[in-house]
Amino acid sequence: MTNEDTTTPRRTYSWSSSTASTLGGPLLVCDADAFAYWGGAVHRPDHELDPACDYARAMSAVDDADAAVIPFGAHHEHTGLIWDLEGEGTAEIATAADGLLLVRSWVPLGRTQAPRRRAATAPATQETGAGELHIRGDRVVVVWAAAAAHENDIGPWPPTVLPAEPGTYEVTCGWHEGARGRYMPEAEIQTPPPRSAEEDWTCLWIRLVLSNAPTT
Repeated sequence: MTNEDTTTPRRTYSWSSSTASTLGGPLLVCDADAFAYWGGAVHRPDHELDPACDYARAMSAVDDADAAVIPFGAHHEHTGLIWDLEGEGTAEIATAADGLLLVRSWVPLGRTQAPRRRAATAPATQETGAGELHIRGDRVVVVWAAAAAHENDIGPWPPTVLPAEPGTYEVTCGWHEGARGRYMPEAEIQTPPPRSAEEDWTCLWIRLVLSNAPTT
């Protein structure tokens, strides 16, 4: 059996200064032009979520999965990646020549790059497939899925727009349950840990890798 290298990134990533946050519920990743057709959360007169709206379908899609690709638009002509952040949180974003990497952890931002390193170097055996995302233009949007396109300046959750190559992207998602992070009290999170535990933070991620670029 061949040992996989878990210290060298599978590709070269550049970490963006941009992040994507949610107040709860999943993030949406889609073609920037297609985002205009995303309806987000729509409520009925009784204030209940309309089960036919894009956000309700997104929540249903990730009910039993970490991530899923769903169609949207008047004729379901667009596709969007739905990724569950496991509650309110912020995802860091990295770009590569052939894709994107989004990482969510429970470490205070800026404290350590351990979750970034773990996600960037994770072997393929630590990830599961979540479908294919089609990008037709040269930009992608990452945004809280509850926000409709006409609400794209909603509070502190505006869409993050990133450059991308057109084509079909293979989507995989990964998870690491560390010794520190998710269920720790805030005071303990902020307390310096033993050296042996500093790098072992719980994190999850999604990776998008261009698998089929359109021919010219």
